[in-house]
Amino acid sequence: MSDARQFVFCGHRGTMATAPENTLSSFAEAERVGVDEIELDVKVTRDGELVILHDRTVDRTAAVSTPFLHTPIETMTFDELRTVDLGGGEQIPTFEETLDATSVLLQVEIKAPNAARPLAQFLQSRPESDQARCLVTSFDPLSLADFTDEWSGAPRGTGLHVPELDTNWREQAQRIGVSTILIPLSIVTRPLVDELHDAGYLVAASLIEGPGDVRRVLEMDVDSSASNAPEYARRLLEESAEFTARFPDFARIGALLASHSS
Repeated sequence: MSDARQFVFCGHRGTMATAPENTLSSFAEAERVGVDEIELDVKVTRDGELVILHDRTVDRTAAVSTPFLHTPIETMTFDELRTVDLGGGEQIPTFEETLDATSVLLQVEIKAPNAARPLAQFLQSRPESDQARCLVTSFDPLSLADFTDEWSGAPRGTGLHVPELDTNWREQAQRIGVSTILIPLSIVTRPLVDELHDAGYLVAASLIEGPGDVRRVLEMDVDSSASNAPEYARRLLEESAEFTARFPDFARIGALLASHSS
């Protein structure tokens, strides 16, 4: 892998440290502070709408009481889901609205197995420019297999989340044909990253929460990382001379963002 390659800087659920997670305002803020990619979570409602939500219910994210606080998303209609206030008047967006409202790369995590095939079908109906922005990921190999069975032509491919290293994830990744392996920054090792690079995979390792994480991103030589607070994380990355020397385009984009905001 060449040191001239691009580093993909991702906002986790947008800017979830400063805005309601997985909302259009959170995604807009992430683009404003200069992410290359936004990570988001896709589920499907009872009536077949692809929506952006991490949890199975809105218990953790609803800002006000609702009769649907503990109702599983897959048993709710889209109209029922739209009554939930996530704070500041933000509603749970659809995946279609999210595509229309964003311009950066998207890391689209399948959060429910029943969303895999509808997601593949929907992306095939979108313009090639939208298809090219989406890396579809999951912790569940079967969900990725369903997605690729429905559509094997995703331009950015698929990504397998590996929360623990002592499983048969290598076999699963090879069988599905993923492009990216996503491993927690806390457990990834440099020999493993080198192995995966040699095998042709990209490696994403998150999260960036402090200066030590920037050092670790460099030591592990990963291709991508995310942050809950991307404005803070971008500043940390820009302040690292080693990081900006390895990824000079990152520094140039930062300078352009600064000139536009001044």
